[in-house]
Amino acid sequence: MGVLAKENMLHILAVIIIVSLFLNPASVKAGFFEEKDTSVQESGCSECDSRVVSLNSDLKEKVVAIERAISNNFNKKENTYGNEIVLFIDLTNNSSDAAVNALVKFKKGDPAWKVRGVITCSKDNLKEKLLQKQKFFSNGIEFSIDLSGNLAKESGIFKTPAYVIIYNGKHHKFAGFIDLNDEISKLDK
Repeated sequence: MGVLAKENMLHILAVIIIVSLFLNPASVKAGFFEEKDTSVQESGCSECDSRVVSLNSDLKEKVVAIERAISNNFNKKENTYGNEIVLFIDLTNNSSDAAVNALVKFKKGDPAWKVRGVITCSKDNLKEKLLQKQKFFSNGIEFSIDLSGNLAKESGIFKTPAYVIIYNGKHHKFAGFIDLNDEISKLDK
């Protein structure tokens, strides 16, 4: 059989399919285009459902308590009192080590406070500077890098190290190395 014979057979087969579709269009729709009922059927086993819930009466109370706690935590604002310390440092400043150490010490003594750091610096030799100060990143304090300086400008920070203390909803700024516990105790007065 040659190529011509195969083409003729394909044409004849195509004509037969088309003619059969025109003569019996219901066969085209038969099951292919129909929507199937995908609803889940009820098993009718209401005893199974009630038995699972009543296995342990304390379990239901615990589930309700957990759901309530999750809902309260989800709806509650983080840091209800707004107690937070943000430390701005420049990696080229020699006093940044002492400022970070003071922040770590404070965090260990007052774990309820939210504590984070912002590194303000230029892109020049950034990788080397970060590698030299890698101990900053292993102390449990979250640091972000402010290459553009926008975070510092928004907070009104022009000199580092600087602390922004958010205490009872009020912002307080301190430049230089300070004793955090002493300054916070003064804010109470």
